[in-house]
Amino acid sequence: MKETQKSQVIADRKRELHRKSAQYKTAMTSDIDRLRLDISRIGKNSLLIVGSLYAAYKLSKLFTGSSSDEESNQQGIVKTTESSAMVIKIKEQIALFLLALAFKKLKEFLQESRNDNDENEDSKDTVR
Repeated sequence: MKETQKSQVIADRKRELHRKSAQYKTAMTSDIDRLRLDISRIGKNSLLIVGSLYAAYKLSKLFTGSSSDEESNQQGIVKTTESSAMVIKIKEQIALFLLALAFKKLKEFLQESRNDNDENEDSKDTVR
């Protein structure tokens, strides 16, 4: 009789451990999936931000002229091109537009990060 009770207790303990193991596996899988999505979203947003800043930098270099042209001139003749006030204003507006776009994307990214952190804290509280 004692052996049947002992084997029953062991079988119950095994079932309980398998159930807990399945719960932990499900929780870990969902955490990994959430992390994968977060990393993907962060990567896309950072690429957009960096790409916008790089485009702004390249456009400003294109509009203002490259200093490499002056450095490559070995004879000491410096080419100067004066930009009109209108061209300078257009350049400033393009740079401001691109910086505003990058700022907007950065702001959206930070807001989504805050929302995700709040959701993660809420889900951790419900699991406990």
